Amino acid sequence: MKRYHIPKTALICLIAGLMMTTLTPILGRYIPISAFLKGIINGLGLMLEVIAIIKISRRNKDNKCKHHIANGS
Repeated sequence: MKRYHIPKTALICLIAGLMMTTLTPILGRYIPISAFLKGIINGLGLMLEVIAIIKISRRNKDNKCKHHIANGS
């Protein structure tokens, strides 16, 4: 069974991005937030999620390259 190690920075970015994109509509229900501010917050949240996915995929790619070099294949 493979265990994937997610870098701490990627995990923080992913959690922060998910919180930003999911809490905006909830807060908008109780606090009046302009559409511009909602768009900025959602955009930043999505950007953080994409950064986290890129960091995770780079980490996995580096591990695969090191594995192939170590095995000689």
